[in-house]
Amino acid sequence: MAPAPVIKSVIESHFDEASDCYADLLGTENTRQFAQYRHQLYQRLMANLEGLVLSGDYGWSLCQQSLENEANRADEHFVVAFLAFEFNDIRYVKNMLGNAFIDSRFFKATSDALCWHTWQKAQFWANQFSRSEKINDRLLGLRAFRYHQKQAPLSLSLKTAVETCFNGQHKIARDFLLTDVITDKDTELLPVLNPFINDELSTGNFNLICKCISLQGFQLIDRLLPFISQQNTNQENAVAFVFSRIAKPKRCQWLNFLKAHPDDIRLLLIAIGAMADSQYLDWVIRQMDNPEHARLAGKTFSLLTGIDLNEKGWTLNDASLDQAWLAYDFDESFDWPDKSQIIANRATWQNNH
Repeated sequence: MAPAPVIKSVIESHFDEASDCYADLLGTENTRQFAQYRHQLYQRLMANLEGLVLSGDYGWSLCQQSLENEANRADEHFVVAFLAFEFNDIRYVKNMLGNAFIDSRFFKATSDALCWHTWQKAQFWANQFSRSEKINDRLLGLRAFRYHQKQAPLSLSLKTAVETCFNGQHKIARDFLLTDVITDKDTELLPVLNPFINDELSTGNFNLICKCISLQGFQLIDRLLPFISQQNTNQENAVAFVFSRIAKPKRCQWLNFLKAHPDDIRLLLIAIGAMADSQYLDWVIRQMDNPEHARLAGKTFSLLTGIDLNEKGWTLNDASLDQAWLAYDFDESFDWPDKSQIIANRATWQNNH
């Protein structure tokens, strides 16, 4: 018997809510400041997934519709993948895997869906993937074993995975390997990965250099200077990565390089936030006068002071903003800071910095 219309709407809301929670979880920093919020998101996500699982066939019909939709998003794919693994149906999993490897976001969503199951449920699929001849499948299995801290089969050697990904045309698998499978504790992989670094300003090369640095290859930090000094898709990420790690005098040298380019206010704000250097607080606050930089300046202020602007009520809503400001669509995930409130409450944060 098909679910009643009211029940259908509830099940559909479970699908939408689970997708939104997963997207929000990925977009929320994994720091102490947001730990409670992330925990609440995770609880809501799992509760909505449970509701979908209990809905049975109708829940999977929503997944099928999502798979057939050309506008299918990675957060929706996570829900589809979770149910496919949960129902333990090879047909469902094969259907889902058709979309799983189209880009790195879908790859990660598929892997998260498998890892976030209990090991009792994930083990079956991790073992299945470990026997595959395809590197994408093997990486899904490898991450599941590592996530649950279980001994992986010999067929899932990290060194072999690196060599397979980098010696073949496996760009998406390579990116997933670097960002989600290899941890900063896998220092024995540094000499294996190092020879694959090149001079390209590509995302793949950027991820590779960052991973090698995280594996105690700090002498490679200069390889990121081109990513900072030249326009490329990873320029801001490179600034955040470098300035959260370098110390004086190199920090001063590279910061002076950024200061020599007065148009790069964004890069300076990102660098200052990454350094958590409060001596620049007044300068950061002044940038809140510019709508192009205001929200990023508010974010940087929070990084320097540990203050959540929204929690304090030191933010502006759209109704209080000039339409010219609203025309700037930069940093939409950040709040508009209320500079007047921040200055009026200077004693709240200045004494601690």
